[in-house]
Amino acid sequence: MQRDSAHRRRVTRNILITVLTLILLVGIAYVAVQLYAILHRAYRTETAIQATMSDSVRLNGAAVFSATPVQGSGDLGYLVGEGERVTVGTAIAECYTAAGQDLLREELTNLDREISLLQRSQNSTGSDLSVLTTQTRSALYNLLDQLDAGNYTSLLDAEEEFLLAQNRMQVSTGQSQGFEDTIAQLQSQREGLAAQLGNLQTITAPTNGYFISAESAGLTTLDQATADADTPTQLAQALSGDLSVSKDGVAGWIVSGFTWRFYATCDLDTALRFADVTQVQISVPGKQTEPLDATVLSVDTDEEAGVAKVVLECGTVNAQVLSLGQEEAQINLHTYTGIRISRSAMHIVDGQTGVYVAAGNLQRFRRISILYEDKDYILVPLDGALGTNNEVRLYDEVIVVGTNLQDGKLM
Repeated sequence: MQRDSAHRRRVTRNILITVLTLILLVGIAYVAVQLYAILHRAYRTETAIQATMSDSVRLNGAAVFSATPVQGSGDLGYLVGEGERVTVGTAIAECYTAAGQDLLREELTNLDREISLLQRSQNSTGSDLSVLTTQTRSALYNLLDQLDAGNYTSLLDAEEEFLLAQNRMQVSTGQSQGFEDTIAQLQSQREGLAAQLGNLQTITAPTNGYFISAESAGLTTLDQATADADTPTQLAQALSGDLSVSKDGVAGWIVSGFTWRFYATCDLDTALRFADVTQVQISVPGKQTEPLDATVLSVDTDEEAGVAKVVLECGTVNAQVLSLGQEEAQINLHTYTGIRISRSAMHIVDGQTGVYVAAGNLQRFRRISILYEDKDYILVPLDGALGTNNEVRLYDEVIVVGTNLQDGKLM
């Protein structure tokens, strides 16, 4: 009897173990199937977002300025910034004749900035606390933006604006009684440094305009009168060589006027794309990436030689622009704004061009009207609405990769 009871217990235990094992295996199989379904879906979506796209061409040419050389050589320290506007007689640079003078000048410049910052910090009498708080917050956000963008040329100014806002807040709230003692100490240090530096030979501006140092300038030997008179073939021949201007004995240049020109050549097919185009945008990736508005002055063709001459004029002058010389520029002929969709999402169904979007658990076919397209993306108008020829709307989840797509089908 005892042996029968023990046997039954063993059988029962084995059955329970078997059942539990089966349940566990079924659970593992279910999880595996779900994971496979999630990780190996036959479709992928992208969110439809607003974007700007340009119909553009690339042209090889040269930026031409009306520039006056500033004579000077030796160990120079510049007193004005790149692209800064100067007038006749402005001290542009100074010549260092002894070791360490450049470091003294840098220290003196930093002291001047610090003294100026503290003097301006005390001009907060009567400022509303909420205004000062807003200014501090705005200056902090700007400083963080410059750091995040790696825009180190603007970082010093952003840091100064933040410190100015902080100092004014301290004066306004009574945390500081002012900075007169600190300013007096800094002024004393400045006088000592100025005495050590002594009177240096300076180079002054011979005319009015925008200054660019020899180190940063990309000026060429091509001048406007010659470039205007050149035929397309002559200009193409000139651009095929090295037009770099000599920088020997030159401290920099002063560019006069508020406009400059870009002279370029291209083939006849590219020239046709300028037909009826009067306004474009010009940029030089790597040097001046923000597109600038420019006017198409002329497009002349030499049918026999198969070459065209394009002349653009731009009214923006800054440090980046003044660094341009012989360049491959990107010219945006037309600019469009709309909803950007990957070309891989486009389908033609029953003669209708459209895309499939994920609507809940369903696939839905949406008609589109193409505003502009390139090899990677298409752009559709922003005013999409169901029942029209353009049904895709902002933030739709567009299916860019999928198989057996069908309107109304489960995902």
